[in-house]
Amino acid sequence: MKAISPHFSRHDFSCPCGCGFADVSIELVALLEAVFEHFQQPVVIQRGCICTHYNKACGGEYASQHLLGTAADITVENIPPDSVANYLEATYPQQYGIGRGDAWTHIDMRISAARWRE
Repeated sequence: MKAISPHFSRHDFSCPCGCGFADVSIELVALLEAVFEHFQQPVVIQRGCICTHYNKACGGEYASQHLLGTAADITVENIPPDSVANYLEATYPQQYGIGRGDAWTHIDMRISAARWRE
């Protein structure tokens, strides 16, 4: 698929079911470019856009930001997930949803700040 930024293509955000849903927020892409620039390491999208069918099949949240193309679960090569979350929380203290998993960091474009650990 066509590049949508210097380091990401729409394919990077595609729903895992193969339906082709990859309508990702340009604000999210810009934020992930900033993560790349900060760490100078590749950012890997573990989960980006998710269609309603796949979300239901995998037991996802009813109102998941992934359904809107405004969320990504990411890893940054050679960087621990907590370091990525720490950077995001320090850079965007009053914005976005930032979740911490053992092997990934979640970021979404919600209006009010939310923080959690899975």
